[in-house]
Amino acid sequence: MNGRIDHIVIATDNLISGTSILEKKLNTKLLPGGEHKVMSTHNKLLKLQSNMYLEVIANNPNADAPSRPRWFSLDELNIKEKIKNTPRALCWVLEVANLEDTVKKCGYNPGEILQLSRDDLTWKVTIPSDGKLIENGVLPILIEWSNDQHPSKKLNNSNISLNKLTLFHQEPNKIQKIISNLIQSDLIHVSEGLAKIEINLTTRNEKVVID
Repeated sequence: MNGRIDHIVIATDNLISGTSILEKKLNTKLLPGGEHKVMSTHNKLLKLQSNMYLEVIANNPNADAPSRPRWFSLDELNIKEKIKNTPRALCWVLEVANLEDTVKKCGYNPGEILQLSRDDLTWKVTIPSDGKLIENGVLPILIEWSNDQHPSKKLNNSNISLNKLTLFHQEPNKIQKIISNLIQSDLIHVSEGLAKIEINLTTRNEKVVID
């Protein structure tokens, strides 16, 4: 299987204040994304290299409560506490050519396949029915975009690029085996530690780490 890093999910307690913190840290502006009505969340976006991007996401206080658990563990008390004061990297998303086939062969349970849309974008994505992160975000959410659509095509180029995505886990060999079957990328590093992800971004003047 030959997947590619699609985007990194950064969560914040409040989209406006969280975006402001990130913009100061990265010395750049994030662009409007939109609303995910099924999940009662909204986001802002930042293009990285090629067709990769950052998604900054938060629960939408103006939306009705969703009929199912929100994705990315956003309903979980430990995640709410984690993102209370500053935006934190929660998980990453892997783009694949055939989602159904990848789900059968990926070596873990990525969740159910949902067909979603936002504005004129449509995609299929894997989300556990309980909304929880897989291995605390270390194993990727899988996505397949429709008809050569992609959010990055509407985003301006930025001076920010992903330098390294580090996946920490108590069983790094297990994680490495799964990841190697999904994607070959020099940007991804697997290390031993408590399960979490860490992203190392290169800006115009410095490197910034977000975990």
